[in-house]
Amino acid sequence: MNIKLTLYCIIIAQLCFACGDDDVSMLRLGEDFVDSESGIVLIDTLSIKLSNVHIDSIQTSNTGVALVGAYNSDETGKIQADAIFRLGLCSEIITDEDVLDSITICVKHNQYYRGDTSQILSFKIHELETDLDDLDESIFYNTTTFSVVDEAIGEVSYYPSPNSGDEYEFKLKNEFSTRLFNLFLEDADEIGDATSFVEYLKGIVFKSDENDAIVGFLANEENLKLKMYYHRVEHEKLEFTATFPIEVSNNQFNHIQSDRSTSLLKDLNTQREDIGSLQTNNTVFLEGGTGVMTKVMFPGLSHVFQLVLLNQIIKAELILEPTKQSIEANDYNLPLSLSAYTTNNTNAATGFLVGSDGITELSFSLVKTPHDYEESYYYSIDITQYIINELLNGYFDPDFALLVSLNGSDQASTVKNLAIGGDENTDFTPKFKLYTYYY
Repeated sequence: MNIKLTLYCIIIAQLCFACGDDDVSMLRLGEDFVDSESGIVLIDTLSIKLSNVHIDSIQTSNTGVALVGAYNSDETGKIQADAIFRLGLCSEIITDEDVLDSITICVKHNQYYRGDTSQILSFKIHELETDLDDLDESIFYNTTTFSVVDEAIGEVSYYPSPNSGDEYEFKLKNEFSTRLFNLFLEDADEIGDATSFVEYLKGIVFKSDENDAIVGFLANEENLKLKMYYHRVEHEKLEFTATFPIEVSNNQFNHIQSDRSTSLLKDLNTQREDIGSLQTNNTVFLEGGTGVMTKVMFPGLSHVFQLVLLNQIIKAELILEPTKQSIEANDYNLPLSLSAYTTNNTNAATGFLVGSDGITELSFSLVKTPHDYEESYYYSIDITQYIINELLNGYFDPDFALLVSLNGSDQASTVKNLAIGGDENTDFTPKFKLYTYYY
């Protein structure tokens, strides 16, 4: 190869790392300046394999979102979400002359929901029996185990309006309310300081009943709190409110259980297992909160050196297409990005996929394109450096794979579900595109 052509290849490779798929065609603009027998070739026949995997645990603490409810999906199974949080001590001073009126829990929806919110949503409010400090964990997960006091301190049934922005106030039972108020009348040790109060009231749990929806509440000091209403009679009746705000820390988390026994993923029991898309109606799934992710393998790479040399590769792109049913189920409000991780033969995420600088985290981007009178959607990610790194030693590892999940916020604070076309899905086909230079 002459010097001009070598320099041209280097420039083409650098440009391609910096541009998206729509810009690859622009690389052909310089072809008139080199040998007419040189150019850019797209190889899109290398096979990829998609499967469903289940990650053991997902961090759900300190997300600012409290999830509660239950939802059943034929594809991924039944999900039940319980919200756990601790309360801080109020600052008001209560005297012997004060009389309790009621104690309530105040909540406000964060506009997230999954399921049918036209039906009554029911859940019970319990005291947390487990001391979270005794668990010796700095963060908590969807699988973190705990116990609650058997007797509920409140029972809730209401028609949720997740998009309304309304505040809801649920009255707690008199027995609990009187017990808590009396601590202040007696100036008890349990309310002497914040630490003593948390040792007494270890936390609050919103525990789901049977429901057809899961909803989210804002878990911050302004919007999730306990209120104690009381009054005093002097020359006239004076009314007061003592507020116990949520303790915003890792001690706020969501416990999310998933029963897949009657779903397409019924055989997905441990992290080491994976179920190919051909076994799940040519579809794979991503689901927040439950640990359901998609694994992408590249068996076609074993043949790449029969087609090109390593220094001829200028771009590698992976494309995943959500199914039409999934698009409609999400009301066309799809996640704008998906996370990508390197993995090993036990399906553990070993780190974020990073770019050529070894630092920048890469992710899938949502692309919308006009198609047959309506928009079509797909997710795209540039994995050039990832592929080149794998092929540098001239050996192809059959366990070479990526994990794909919902992005951080969707993964930790929702139970969103996204269905992706599988290996042989002709309508929503996954694609592995390899752009190479020939001469």
